[in-house]
Amino acid sequence: MKDEKRFLSIEDILNINPQENKYAQWGIEFNPFPRSGTSNINGSTDVNCRLAPLNESVQQEINRFIFDALSPNKVDPTDKFLTLTIVGDYGSGKTQLLLYAMAILNRLGDSQKFIKPCTIYVDNPGVSVLEFLGNIIAKVGEENLRKYIWNSIIEKIKSDDDIKNKLNPYAPAQDLLFGGSFKEEYNPYSDINTTSYKKFLDAFIRQLKSGQKHKFDDVLSEILMTILANPSQTGDSTVARYFYEFISSDFGVNKTWEALINGNLKQIAGKESQVIKYIIKLLKKEGYTDVFIFVDEFEDITEGRLTKVQLDNYIHNLRTLLDKNREWCLLFAMNPLAIERLKSVSPPLADRIIVRRIDLDNFNEEEIKNLLNVYWSMTKSSNSCPFTDDAISYIRDITDGNARRVLKTAFAIFESAANQRVMNIDKLFVEQNIPLV
Repeated sequence: MKDEKRFLSIEDILNINPQENKYAQWGIEFNPFPRSGTSNINGSTDVNCRLAPLNESVQQEINRFIFDALSPNKVDPTDKFLTLTIVGDYGSGKTQLLLYAMAILNRLGDSQKFIKPCTIYVDNPGVSVLEFLGNIIAKVGEENLRKYIWNSIIEKIKSDDDIKNKLNPYAPAQDLLFGGSFKEEYNPYSDINTTSYKKFLDAFIRQLKSGQKHKFDDVLSEILMTILANPSQTGDSTVARYFYEFISSDFGVNKTWEALINGNLKQIAGKESQVIKYIIKLLKKEGYTDVFIFVDEFEDITEGRLTKVQLDNYIHNLRTLLDKNREWCLLFAMNPLAIERLKSVSPPLADRIIVRRIDLDNFNEEEIKNLLNVYWSMTKSSNSCPFTDDAISYIRDITDGNARRVLKTAFAIFESAANQRVMNIDKLFVEQNIPLV
């Protein structure tokens, strides 16, 4: 057996054969344990669904939250507001629980015709409500948002004869419409041309002379602003102006988009509620039945990044945002100290964020065994997970059952076993090969 401590030299590393499968003795091709112990926020729905809570009470709380959040509100169907806060120390699995809940909702959306949740994961709440809002919208995506806005505008144009009468002078002349497929191709309001805002605009622009294009731009600009400012859309002229500028910039860097997602669009400060209401309206028009926001690392706002004035403004604005918007559900993750700080700084905001609460504890030996077995099952190996019971008990002792430390240790120990061709990993092997962390 080759001594791993001597194996890890520069010469040996440079001579590693990339084709060698050092995991072959277990009938697998990779180390199934996450090397950093952290969750993969880009992991697939299938993988995250398999990483279910090991604690039955935690599983039941997640199930109850999802069921209640998706159940219709008979008193007020527009009131969807419900929050859940996951509380645990660093490395306790808060992020993975957020990703699990999000994966379950995504799977429901794929399997049920009457449920289509929109799930948005925000890994940083930012240092202001504007930045928090920008992080949400950034996950919707620039091109998606532009498409959703135009879809809503085109739907309004098609259903309003007065608006069409203003645009018709710039539409292709009737003598250009040769009938059949040509007619559909040139008709701006045909199904062919209203499936895409680019096709819709091209149906007008491609046959206009330069002098007409300026007039068309002026007429269209007025129509867009009128539609966007309507109560059925943003209901606010300032917010309407932002979205008008956003959809009007199709080339190069869209500075309006960049300003919003970076929290620098100061002209809509204080109007965050109208912005998020409009975003949710657009998502609902696209067929989404429910909107869930998953907010990770929320403790950042209580940990000294903000001055007292900034923190007071953030808390006041976030509380206002939550009070004025009842069309969404939010799941937060933070550590216990952040919860206590938030309660001391703003009990009203804490009450709104912690409508429901799940506390994550460190794992016991049985839970660690189940955790390692879950990751091992992803290898589809016919062999059992190689960690013996006494090894798991020792890992529990040296990691205090912290999920992240358990997984980091399991990855490193499994690598050592693969390098040394050790099939079964017992306590003695863990003791002799424990990484320096």
